[in-house]
Amino acid sequence: MRELEKFQMNLKYYREKNGWSQEQLAEVINVSRPVITRLETGEQEPDLSYLLSLSNALNVSIDHLIGRDQQSNEFLYEVYGKYNADGQLSHIVDYLIKQPKMVSIFEQLLLVKTKDRKLIEDMIITIIEKSTKISE
Repeated sequence: MRELEKFQMNLKYYREKNGWSQEQLAEVINVSRPVITRLETGEQEPDLSYLLSLSNALNVSIDHLIGRDQQSNEFLYEVYGKYNADGQLSHIVDYLIKQPKMVSIFEQLLLVKTKDRKLIEDMIITIIEKSTKISE
């Protein structure tokens, strides 16, 4: 996952974790709401002043905000230790933590019969593979 995508995901995650709308976060760091929207969608890359303001407002380090810290939270650390996972798994777990809708969908997938689940998993893999080729 590229740094800008990590930043977008983390910014939205921590904004929502604080219970703030884009408008509220914009007020806290003294910018307009469209700036927050552009930062969250990747239309605008954050400059250093935005990173500092966001880091202070959200009470996280800049490294954490841009996804460059090794273990972004205790849960990821537990995953590393328990499963002896490489860096790739930590990015996936970090993504899932910050995308509750995806977690909910995967929880639902676990309830599907094994035979049917395999079919759904194959469809998901195909969709992701094809969308990855399109975005290249």
